[in-house]
Amino acid sequence: MSQKKLNVKDLINIGLFTALYFICYFTAGMTGFIPIMMLLLPFLIGLVGGIPIMLFLTKVPKLGALSIMGIIVLFLMFFMGHPWMILAFGIPVVVIGDWIASRGNYKNWYLLVTGYTIFSLWPLGAMYPLIFMKDAYLKSLEAGYGTEYTSALGSLFNGAVIPFIVIGGIIGSILGAYLGKAVLKKHFKRAGMAQ
Repeated sequence: MSQKKLNVKDLINIGLFTALYFICYFTAGMTGFIPIMMLLLPFLIGLVGGIPIMLFLTKVPKLGALSIMGIIVLFLMFFMGHPWMILAFGIPVVVIGDWIASRGNYKNWYLLVTGYTIFSLWPLGAMYPLIFMKDAYLKSLEAGYGTEYTSALGSLFNGAVIPFIVIGGIIGSILGAYLGKAVLKKHFKRAGMAQ
C-alpha cells in the first residue's frame, strides 16, 4: 500500500470536498424538520454523500484524508449544537472507514464501498441521546422545535426502529457509492480503480 503523505494540494482538496460534502449533508439534514425523516437521515446522508466522497477518493487517495474530512464535519456538527456523542461515536467510525478504504490503496472497489459505508454511519452518533436519554433529550429539543414535533419524534423513535435506522444507513451508503461511481465513471477509469 502506498504511504504517500498529504501535501498542500491535498489539504486544499480536503477543504473543498469537506464543504461540498457538508452542503450535501446539510441539504439532507433539512428534511429532519419532518419527524419521520429524522429516522431516514442515515439513509439520505449515505445516498447524497456518495458522489462527493467517491470523487474525493479519486482525487486524494491517501490515508488520513477521509478521516480529516469526517472529523471536520463532526466538529462542525458539534459546534452547531449536536451532543458530544456525535464526536465519541463519529470519530472512530470515520477513521475506521478511511482505514478500510486504504487497505486496497483506494483502488479496490469493494473496500472503497465498505469503507464509505462505515464512514457514513457517523450520523448515528447524533441519535445516541434518543437511545440513552430520550426524555431529557426530547425536552431539550422542545424549545426550538415545539411540543408537536418532539411528541411526534418521541412516538416514532423506540428501540425497535434502531436496527432499521442502521440498515437504512448501510443501504443508503451502498447505493450512494454506486451512484457516485456511475456519475463519475471517467474519473474512476483515470484513477485505475478496480471493479
